[in-house]
Amino acid sequence: MQSNEHNPIAVRIGKISKLWANTRDKRPQGRFFQVICNQEDFILVNGFIQIEASEHGKSNDSFLMFSVDFDNESQFLTDFINEWFTAFDRDLEKYPNWHWEDFERLKKDYRVLPDNNPGTLNKFLTELLVSFKKFEAKKENLIIIGLVPKKVSDNNSYNSFLKKTITSISNDYGLMVIDFYGKEKHTELVSDLDLSGAQILVPDQNMAGSYKELATQGNPNNPQVKFRKCLFEIGESAAENNRKQVHYWGKQMLDVTQSTGDRSFWASAHLIYAGFLFQFKDDDSIFKLLDKGIRISEAEYKNNKQAAGTLMQLYSYKASYYSIIGKKDEAVQNFVKQSQIAEDVEMIEQMILANIYALLVIKNENNDLYKKIITKSFQKGYLLSDGLLKVINFAFITERYLDLDTHEITFSEKLQIEDRMKSIYGNDWREYAKKISSTMKPVYENQ
Repeated sequence: MQSNEHNPIAVRIGKISKLWANTRDKRPQGRFFQVICNQEDFILVNGFIQIEASEHGKSNDSFLMFSVDFDNESQFLTDFINEWFTAFDRDLEKYPNWHWEDFERLKKDYRVLPDNNPGTLNKFLTELLVSFKKFEAKKENLIIIGLVPKKVSDNNSYNSFLKKTITSISNDYGLMVIDFYGKEKHTELVSDLDLSGAQILVPDQNMAGSYKELATQGNPNNPQVKFRKCLFEIGESAAENNRKQVHYWGKQMLDVTQSTGDRSFWASAHLIYAGFLFQFKDDDSIFKLLDKGIRISEAEYKNNKQAAGTLMQLYSYKASYYSIIGKKDEAVQNFVKQSQIAEDVEMIEQMILANIYALLVIKNENNDLYKKIITKSFQKGYLLSDGLLKVINFAFITERYLDLDTHEITFSEKLQIEDRMKSIYGNDWREYAKKISSTMKPVYENQ
């Protein structure tokens, strides 16, 4: 097994860890941290936070990471607090012995808070953070909240909110934001905060070089090493828009994986090869590769979890490619097939996600297949835990299920369903569902 000392990704994350430790030593009063890196190195900063948030973290500080968009203060606080509760519920499934004494009471208190009242929400957030710090039971450290929104409506408003937050919450907490060189948005705020603000400048980590190091380490005759080299080379060829080289390394990848005798590995190579051809939208090999991968996986997916996962991805890619070339009906059929495979192996979360993509392609709510998918998704998904329902955006399914012209549920059952949605997503759960439907796009729309 390769040690972390020789793993190029781990080495680079280790360098960021040292930058963090040095910053904390030099700026002990710091509570607002602006990490500035190259965009390609974001994965390393994210990796640093994820490691520090786990039992493998080396820092005495504790790390949490949230990806919450910012439209306005009330919306952000609402979504942030909801996400905090959801994340802790998810952690409780892994660590059932954890006991945050105030957790259930805080959730109950939060449900009855008035909507769109930033003063009340800020007061509640302060109470939540103080209680959580008591639960953590560590002293002389910071709980670092990493904020990585995908969308910010107005940077000035966001910075004003961050300044207000860091100056009002407990001194046991710090905030971390990530900026890219040339696109810095929080530098002025760091200056305004004086000794409470700190910058962490991450030098270029040469991520392309690290991937190549990973691809070529080990015995060159080992099929896994050969596969990694093919994967790196096909990625570089695709980035250079070199179709001929993509095909060369794709065929090499098929040969290497077939030689191992691992049919699931071989099928996944077809998936990867086809995926790199997507940018060449008229390539005849795409369907051939996906269909062959499907044939390989279908023979054993019911007894092989890895094969099942590959098979679902193959159908998802096939649906995506049909959408790219404008064949919506075929796209829907393949998303539904992906959903059926997930149901066969009892991966209900994946079943529902595939169905959501199918619904986003169909769009017509009066379509019989649309109604059938909604009904089945609701009936299967409603049995899952609240934590899982939040992760798979079940509000989208529930809102449409309740709007169906059906007599399968009574008025009292409908109220029970709505109450559960409110407990998971908040009182404005229907608005949350609409936001999800407008932002969640099938795979093909992200190509």
